[in-house]
Amino acid sequence: MKFFSTFLTLFIILSIDPGGCEEKIRALSSGDTNSSRSSQEKNPDEIPVYTEPEILDEAARVASNEAKDGQLIGVYFMPSWNISPDPNKDIDSFWACLMGREDCASIKNTAVWGPKGRIYNNRYPYEGPFLDRKPHSSLGGFYKRDDPNVAKKQLEYMKSYGIDFFAYDWFFGRHYYYHLYFGPQSTLYYPEGWRIDPKRDGRVAVPGLEEWNDQLTVLLKENEKLPPDKQMKWAINWCDDSDERWRLWLDVGSPESIRAGRNYEGEKPDKALYLQVHDKITQLWIDKYFKRTDYLKDADGRPIVYFYFPHDTEARASFYGITLKELLDRSKALAVKNGLKGIKFIAVTSGAMLPNEREFGMPTRWRANSIREPWRGGRYTDRMLFQDYVPRLKGMGFEGLTAYIYHNYMELQNRSYADMRRTYQAHWNRWSEFFKNDPNFEYQVPVAMGWDYRPAGGTWPQPTGFPSEPEKDRVHSNKASFKAKLEDARSLSEKYKSSNGNTVMICCWNEYLEGNHIEPSEGHGFDYLEAIKEVFMDRKMGFIPSPPTSVASSRNP
Repeated sequence: MKFFSTFLTLFIILSIDPGGCEEKIRALSSGDTNSSRSSQEKNPDEIPVYTEPEILDEAARVASNEAKDGQLIGVYFMPSWNISPDPNKDIDSFWACLMGREDCASIKNTAVWGPKGRIYNNRYPYEGPFLDRKPHSSLGGFYKRDDPNVAKKQLEYMKSYGIDFFAYDWFFGRHYYYHLYFGPQSTLYYPEGWRIDPKRDGRVAVPGLEEWNDQLTVLLKENEKLPPDKQMKWAINWCDDSDERWRLWLDVGSPESIRAGRNYEGEKPDKALYLQVHDKITQLWIDKYFKRTDYLKDADGRPIVYFYFPHDTEARASFYGITLKELLDRSKALAVKNGLKGIKFIAVTSGAMLPNEREFGMPTRWRANSIREPWRGGRYTDRMLFQDYVPRLKGMGFEGLTAYIYHNYMELQNRSYADMRRTYQAHWNRWSEFFKNDPNFEYQVPVAMGWDYRPAGGTWPQPTGFPSEPEKDRVHSNKASFKAKLEDARSLSEKYKSSNGNTVMICCWNEYLEGNHIEPSEGHGFDYLEAIKEVFMDRKMGFIPSPPTSVASSRNP
């Protein structure tokens, strides 16, 4: 979920920010940029003091968990997007790569594959199309992202097969300026009372907007129509992991950007603006999502936010001398100021563990090659191995840990689903034991149905045009092996319930390009949903299913 095409980003800029690209627009005086629709001014350096809420003691937490009926099952939901430069032609980022090579932006992405994109030859052949991943006919096959009937079916299937909530992979582009007086942009979110420039069509003083949220909008609209007992809970999984977005942020106000008309003099990505954008993100969550009745909250009523690869944000914030704890505390304090009880952050992360893999470890600092021209690029430094990074999470303000997918554990590597089960079991055991005596930090047991990145070019993209580890694109499961993994996860979650809580996180509902999708498809039908229902839902209702009759081997999953 970390690779996005450059031309897509440029297309978005042209679509939502026409004022920034018109040569006729001339820079106005700096005094004009301070115009506002409110007399209120916000000082980004004034961080409200965040006081930790009273946390239930261990006995109370156990009682709270026992009051719940079994595990809480969550699943990650990955949005797709239009890769066509023609706004009148929608080419879905998922379906194009499953159907063939012609319109697959992932394999043409020169930022990750090099100048020729993904190169196919006899040694690294094209093995598509991947039509077995076509969504089930009941979903309409290769459906449109914003089809309300599809969203209705997705919610129905999740609920009826025992999934309690979905964590929506949520993206935010910090660098986008827009104009509230310009019709197509007038409905974009902007916090009430924040500064705009009325002389520039209501240009916002604090940039940034949601990306690829059209599916979320439709899902929530359909969810609202359902009776309360039929609604799905949901949460944000904040994916702030893109280096490309970071570079676009640093480019704000650069000489090239000003000449191109994207920015005006005085617009610059300094520490003050970075903090304001962070506040804008949090305020958006509060205004649009946290106060909804279907948003996932903990026992104390705090909204839960999953945070994908927090080390990326930590590294980039360090450029301004800001710690990740400061950012999380800032968000929690803003939530309290808005009448909430705070925010519960769960880290979603994994990484290299062997000493000889440190160069691929988790960075905690980003250093510009030129402090005067940071938009020219930089390097990620102070890398840590995963087992050294995890103990720092609580001190940074997190109250839980889970994963999107584990590719390895020490020497263990995933080259089959049997390998993946061993890798996951090793992580489960280690982190459940590590946090078992901490009632205020939970390890949410993660589960994945497999991995096969071939539709997007293979594991992992290299500038040479070839994948570095294509042998890892055969991590395939079936209902029996997936169900066995779910049974193991359920048993471990119950064993460590006093510290782990009762949440099991499944990857993923629809990571089609990564071969990690439990949504009903032509290839596997409803097998994966049936496995979830049999392990968790039927057990809740009093039916104890028999164990799988056969579990696939690594050779024949």
